Parts: sequence; C-alpha cells; structure tokens
Amino acid sequence: MRETWYVLDDGSAVDPREVVRSADGRLGDRNGVAVAMRGDVPMSRGVDPDEERAKAELAKQKRETPPIKKEEKAAPETTVVEETPEKTKAVEAEKPKGGYKTRETKAE
Repeated sequence: MRETWYVLDDGSAVDPREVVRSADGRLGDRNGVAVAMRGDVPMSRGVDPDEERAKAELAKQKRETPPIKKEEKAAPETTVVEETPEKTKAVEAEKPKGGYKTRETKAE
C-alpha cells in the first residue's frame, strides 16, 4: 500500500507524522530540515512506507555510528637519486604572424 509523504529540501521523503510546524510557520521534520515548497504548497509524493522507513533507519544508523579511524600507514622509505645537470636550450617566443588578410577586391 502506498502513502503520500512530504518531500524535504534535501530530496528525501518524510512521514507526515514526523513533520512539525516551526515558530515562523514553516513545515519541517524534527531534525530541522524544511519541507520543499512549490509556491505556497508543500511538495509530496507517493511512497512505499516500509521501504522509506527502512531507508530512514539506515540513514539514522549511519549518523549515529562514529567513523572508524584507519590505522596510519608508515611513510615508505625514499631513495635519493642523484640528479645530473641537463643541458637546457634557450627558448624564444614565436614571432607574431601577420593578422587576418581579406581577399582583395577588384574595383575598377
């Protein structure tokens, strides 16, 4: 069975039971994300509530789980390579070519 849920500014859908009106009169979810508006009308879409609740639970778990720190890797040893002086050639800029030339007209 499908239900009509509000669409938030971030593009996600939210259950209408989770939407509250703020002090300034705007609709938003309990986390403070505003409901997207089309003119003066809140946007909504038909969703499968079980799928959306599963998505919301997964997102909630991701927000609550602290990121796992990766172990710092030791810097690889570097070898010093002796550099030999190379012969460099002086570079000169190209001389400017003539500008655009039009066909000559034969005016008699």
